[in-house]
Amino acid sequence: MVVLFPLFAAAQGFNSKSGSHRGQQTPYTQQEQQPSHWSGSGIALTSKVLATNNHVVSGATHLYVYFPETKAKYKAETITVDETNDLALVRIVDPSFKGFPAIRYGFKKAVEDVGTDVFVLGYPRVDTMGEEVKLTTGVVSSRSGFQGNQSQYQVSAAVQPGNSGGPLFNDSGELIGIISAKHTDGAENVSYAVKLSYLNDLIARSGESISLTRGSQIATQKLSEKCKAVIPCTVMVIADNEREGQARRTSSSSTYGASGKYPIRVNMPEVQNANTNIAGIIGIEVAERGTSIYMTVVNPGKEDVWFNIEKGTYLLDKATGKKYVIKSTDGCEIAPKKTVLPAQSQLDFTLYFPALPASISSFDLCEPSDSGWQFTGILVH
Repeated sequence: MVVLFPLFAAAQGFNSKSGSHRGQQTPYTQQEQQPSHWSGSGIALTSKVLATNNHVVSGATHLYVYFPETKAKYKAETITVDETNDLALVRIVDPSFKGFPAIRYGFKKAVEDVGTDVFVLGYPRVDTMGEEVKLTTGVVSSRSGFQGNQSQYQVSAAVQPGNSGGPLFNDSGELIGIISAKHTDGAENVSYAVKLSYLNDLIARSGESISLTRGSQIATQKLSEKCKAVIPCTVMVIADNEREGQARRTSSSSTYGASGKYPIRVNMPEVQNANTNIAGIIGIEVAERGTSIYMTVVNPGKEDVWFNIEKGTYLLDKATGKKYVIKSTDGCEIAPKKTVLPAQSQLDFTLYFPALPASISSFDLCEPSDSGWQFTGILVH
C-alpha cells in the first residue's frame, strides 16, 4: 500500500530510470528517454522541418511526429544534429503530411535580457499528464545556463521530461530557444534552453534552406491568442529503438507493442481504470526472463513524503486468471521499507515480475490490500 505523509528528511534530486545526466553524478539532468520508446517535443521551422533536441532523436531507429489534437502521426527522419548543444533538425517525410500551417511566430537570435517574460509549450509526462499540450510561463533568470554555459538560457518556467525539444518564446511571440534540460537536486523552477543562435548555426552547417529572420505577427496579442497560433506548430516527437523485423504497434497514440512472441514492449500503455492520480505506468516490457513494469509517481505537495509497494503485489492475467507475484523493485522499496519522495518532485521506478505469456493482451496490476494501487485493464495489443 502506498502511504504518504510529511517527512523532514533531506530532499533528494529527481533522477530518471536511466540516471542523472546519462550516468554522471550532477544536479543537471537532461529530459529522460525510455529504454525502448520515448517522446519529446518539437517546433516547426518550415512547412515540413522542425527543431528538437539531439537527445530526443539519439539512438532512434524509428521517428514519428504526432499531433495529439488530430491524433495524426507521421513518419519523420533526422536531418542533422548538434551533439554539443543538444539540437536536432527533423523532417517529416510521410507523403500524407501536407505541411504545417502558416508560421505566425517570429524568431529572435539576439540574446534576451534577464527578466524577459517567456512561455514554454510542450508535451511533458504524457503518461500521467495526458496528451494535451501544456503551457508554463516564467522569466529569463540568467543569460547563461548550467555552470555558466553561454549556449543556454536559464529560465524559471517549469519543465518536465517530455518538454525536451519544445519551444521557448518571449512575450512578443518570438522563438528564442529550445528547451533541453532542468536542474535537479532541490532546485525549483530552474530550466535550461539552448539559444536560438545555436540552432541558426546548425541550420547553416546543414545546408538546409531555412531562414530564421521572420518577424512575429502575434506580438500584440494576449497570451491565449499567441498559444492558439503556436500550438498547431508544436508537436510531440515519438521515437523507438526497435530493429527492423520487430512488430510495432502503430496506433495514433504513442504506444507500441509486439504480438505473440517475446519481447513485448509497450510505451505509455492504455489503462482502462486506475484508483490513483499520483502514479502512472510509463511502459511495459515482457520477455522470457520476466516482466518489467516502468512506473512514475509524483508528489505535488510542498513537503517531503514517503511511499512503498506492498509485499505480494501481483499481475493478473485477464484471460487465465493466473497471478504473477512481484519479485523485486528498482527505485522504490517494498513495504515495510519506505522511499522518500521530495516535495514537488516526480520519481520513476520499476517493478519486476515473472514472465507473462507472450500471448498476453490485457492484465491488471494490483496491490493486495483494498487501499492499495489498482490498475485494471492494462492493454498490451
